Amino acid sequence: MYFINKEHEYFYNKKIGQVKKKDIYIDSLIYLLSSNKETRNNFEEIYSLKNNTINIYSLKAPWQTGTSINICRLAFNLFGEVTSDNIEKETSYLYTVSSIFKNIDINIGTEVLKIMYTY
Repeated sequence: MYFINKEHEYFYNKKIGQVKKKDIYIDSLIYLLSSNKETRNNFEEIYSLKNNTINIYSLKAPWQTGTSINICRLAFNLFGEVTSDNIEKETSYLYTVSSIFKNIDINIGTEVLKIMYTY
């Protein structure tokens, strides 16, 4: 599995170890959220391990950066098909594959697709 750095790998392994029931949706969400400093620092605001729920309103949080918001958009889409209709109606183009992938590390995008479609 490809990791950007040791922080990404450590955080991913830590959070995956806390999951009650692992599946490709949770695995891909945690992998993506582990890849970015802002999403690691705000993990509990984005996703609840206890309730297995995402907080779509975290997309509007003041700590979000261009990269972290695209990581969240992709993670949310893969986790539960969250779309712009759920939170960002006026910006539906931001949920296209080309828009998301041009703003994240391509290796992360490739790896998460492997998680979703080959495991």
